[in-house]
Amino acid sequence: MSRETAFSALFAALSAAYPWGLASRRLKLWSEVPPALRPALFQLESGPETYAWTSPAAPKRTFEAKLFLYFDARDRTIPGSTALNDALDAIDAALAPTGGDAALGRQTLGGAVYDCKIFGVPVRDPGDLDGNGLAVVSVRLVGP
Repeated sequence: MSRETAFSALFAALSAAYPWGLASRRLKLWSEVPPALRPALFQLESGPETYAWTSPAAPKRTFEAKLFLYFDARDRTIPGSTALNDALDAIDAALAPTGGDAALGRQTLGGAVYDCKIFGVPVRDPGDLDGNGLAVVSVRLVGP
């Protein structure tokens, strides 16, 4: 499993999962993302990387990506959590196993990885106080 193949496959699945105003593999600061380009998805590929040696010649590698989701929550007639929940549901659906993967109980991202899953507890801020909604989701990619 190549790192680039794995991270590219993850981004392809996620960027097509929801009508993002902006989707990028380069993280940007809030100040660089105008409300007109939100909701925005950023895939940060700087998480921990681990190796488990199940045999002397072939390690099982694990990579992590963090997804940063930015939302415009300034419309006081719609709760900021509405867009946040819709985007998180879309990410869940994009990472759910389908077809042959469903039978195996894994998400292989089209064969790019052994498995791909959300893990940990997502950070959620609906933006009620300042109009800037945010979610941070960790995704673990496991190699063969």
